[in-house]
Amino acid sequence: MVTHRLNTLDAWKEKLWSTYVRLESKSEDAGFYGKVREYFRGGSGLSSVESTAQLTERAHAHIHADSQEVFLIAFQIHGQGSVDQDGRIAETNPGEFVIYDSTRPYRLQFKSPFKQLVFRASYDTLQSRAQGLRNLCARSFQAREGASGIALDFLKSLARRAEEIDPREMRAIGNIASDLVVNGILSQTNDLPPRYRLFEKLRNAISEEVRNPEFGSAELASMSGMSPRSLRRLCAENSASPARVILNARLQGARRDLATGSKVRKSITEIALDWGFSDISHFNRSFKAAFGYTPSMWRRMHNYPSLSAGD
Repeated sequence: MVTHRLNTLDAWKEKLWSTYVRLESKSEDAGFYGKVREYFRGGSGLSSVESTAQLTERAHAHIHADSQEVFLIAFQIHGQGSVDQDGRIAETNPGEFVIYDSTRPYRLQFKSPFKQLVFRASYDTLQSRAQGLRNLCARSFQAREGASGIALDFLKSLARRAEEIDPREMRAIGNIASDLVVNGILSQTNDLPPRYRLFEKLRNAISEEVRNPEFGSAELASMSGMSPRSLRRLCAENSASPARVILNARLQGARRDLATGSKVRKSITEIALDWGFSDISHFNRSFKAAFGYTPSMWRRMHNYPSLSAGD
């Protein structure tokens, strides 16, 4: 177990980068202080973070510079916090927790001194236990009882006993912690609003339909069995529009193919056309706006040469 106490914002940012992911932190508190205590690191990690009022943000530029794919699960111990990701804002009070995803921009805000216990796990670790966790980011969950209460109790026990644990046992213990945390999350997904579950079902249902360039809002309404007005209302309740849902599905499909070895012989233009884009300039602009880098940059990041001049 290692404890770091910091009294300057620059040193604080450096410590947050090395413990979690690259980000920016701002504070106007004249009595600023910060403390990070790392209990264990590796494929999974556990730490506590304690500090004064501040705003912390991970933007596209940070993601491009530091492409780690991890989930961060923050349990509020003292104070209050909020997470803003994917157009949703979740507030956390003591006894609650929230998930956020390092691959998409997010903002953390604390208006007064706070303390959190943070479990950090790779995509592979948690996605292998439950698909769809990305859709549950920036939503608050309770950790006072039931499966999630057990998960928090286990993590607190790990924090207390970290120095007693043989490092060779940490991998197995990290897996147990991952199981408990995921069970705590899944035990509460039935409490999500029915309209949200309907929206997610609709988004998942069109993952292949959007390859057709003629697939638009009218086709989406017909497929969902809704009137155009009802569809617009459902999308608006989830901070989207029918056109945005279709565009995002196409962009996500193209993004996957650009990073997939089996598609390496296809040019960027061919992949864009495969996913229903007829205007390559529009595709390039939309891709960069959504992910912070161009299609060719994304392909290069995954070690595949760009076979198209399209950028």
